[in-house]
Amino acid sequence: MKYEVRQSKERPGAYIAVAVDNESGAGRKDAGTALFIGPEAKRRAEDYAEWQNGRLEISGEQLLRR
Repeated sequence: MKYEVRQSKERPGAYIAVAVDNESGAGRKDAGTALFIGPEAKRRAEDYAEWQNGRLEISGEQLLRR
């Protein structure tokens, strides 16, 4: 599973970090989402996706403080 960032179609200015399951063999399926709204929503969604993908060495608490 890998997280990707997408702009929300329903909420202008909001971004979604989407967990995509590419390993099921039955094509691509969305497995979960996290919605980011407000100041720096895109950056926060990207940070969250990177953290979930194991690229950032920060804790969830540190991410929430940013």
